[in-house]
Order: sequence, then C-alpha cells, then structure tokens
Amino acid sequence: MRLSVFSATSSIQLLTDLRKIYQNHLPQEKLTSKALQALVEDEQAELYVSLFNARHLAAVQVKVKNHQAFLNLLCVRDITRRRGLGKNLLHEVEKQLKAEGIGIVKMDLNKTTEDEKEGLSLFMSDSGYLLIDDTFIKNI
Repeated sequence: MRLSVFSATSSIQLLTDLRKIYQNHLPQEKLTSKALQALVEDEQAELYVSLFNARHLAAVQVKVKNHQAFLNLLCVRDITRRRGLGKNLLHEVEKQLKAEGIGIVKMDLNKTTEDEKEGLSLFMSDSGYLLIDDTFIKNI
C-alpha cells in the first residue's frame, strides 16, 4: 500500500493512532480521547497525518496566518522512525501549502521538549530549514 498524507478526519482509528504517535511526546492529559478529538477539530489549525496500511504513523499541526504556515507537534511514531515518513509528511504538507499561496513555513524550536530538540534540529536542517532565533524557517 502507498504512503499517503492528508488532512485528518476524526475516527476511532485516528484517535488510537494519534495516542501512539504522541505517547512519548505529550503529557498524559493531552492523550485522552477528548483532548485528541479537540486537536483534530481545532478550527484554528489543520492536522495532517501520514497513513500506511490503514495506520496513521506521523502527524503535524499547521496554522496559517498572513501567508505563513506555522508547524507544531511534528512527530513520527517511535517504532517507524528513520524510514522517511517525517520527510514525506513535511514535503507533502509544504507542497499543499505552496499550492495555497503560502510562501514561508516556520516552526518554533521552543515548543519542543528538551529531549527532542537535537533530533528535531538535525531533521529540520536536513529538510532545508534554517534556524534563526530558535525558529526554523523555510521559503517554499
């Protein structure tokens, strides 16, 4: 089956998979069904997910403001890391944002846990982002 990226639509499977994606990255109170449902239904942001073999394996939240996109909660399920899922998710989201007329994508490094900062910095740099004042920036 092909890896696909799309805007998340709520389902029991999605909530189950989001809990697995974020289990080591969000506090327990943000992993409840109610909290994850709120994440999916947030009207101020879009949640994009990667799907493979009927399972969601990666996710990122995207907020758009003034022709700029702001990424948050970029995460790949731990057991599927280092297989290109994150890069594919990021690339597909950037492609869609560009088609919508968005020119700049940003991600605040300070919204990441200390444990994840080094890995995220390497990943974002490898994905073409520049780190300026604790914010990753890329013109698309």
